[in-house]
Amino acid sequence: MDNNYVITISHMIGCGGAEVGQRLSKELSIPFVDREILKKVADYLNIPESDLKEREEKLVSFWEQFFISGPVGTLTVTGGEKYLPSDRELFELESKFIKEIAQKGSAIFLGRGAIYILRDFPRRFSIFVYADMEDRIKRVSQLYNISRKEAIDMINKNDRDRENYMKTFVKIPWLDPRTYDLCVNTSHVGFDNAVKYVIDGINHKFKIHSL
Repeated sequence: MDNNYVITISHMIGCGGAEVGQRLSKELSIPFVDREILKKVADYLNIPESDLKEREEKLVSFWEQFFISGPVGTLTVTGGEKYLPSDRELFELESKFIKEIAQKGSAIFLGRGAIYILRDFPRRFSIFVYADMEDRIKRVSQLYNISRKEAIDMINKNDRDRENYMKTFVKIPWLDPRTYDLCVNTSHVGFDNAVKYVIDGINHKFKIHSL
């Protein structure tokens, strides 16, 4: 337990944050935790995972939030009532499962405010993954099979949603490099070098891995 450590990856859409996390997982032989958190929350609430997917890391609109009420939240929609947690409840449930996983062993966490949720974890290495806009546009276009304009709109909206999410729940300067142990631009260094830099950083900070 004393040798456990966590890596938190904050990222921007289209920068390859998940790719970096998956490659780190393979190199370090520790779990990469991404959609598992959403599945745990959905299972805990006994609702479809698809109902939560679009709610993550963004705030619902004012009018959606207006209709959420009660101790666990009920969203009124056409054709009846649909059970959904409030933004705060979703964040707290995800926090609960992130902490539980971190207590069990070393792991890599992608997004979901893990940098804040695990701020008191004694052995944490935080990274921020970003990329040049043109590379982000190409990557998002390919991933979602959408046009360049649609990709730009998706990127701009996603950036705004994540910034609002971080300001509301995490309350840390998301785009301030001083927030992180390491910032990597995948457009300039590539995925392999990004992984190498993270492992070098962990080795320096925790004296765990030697290359």
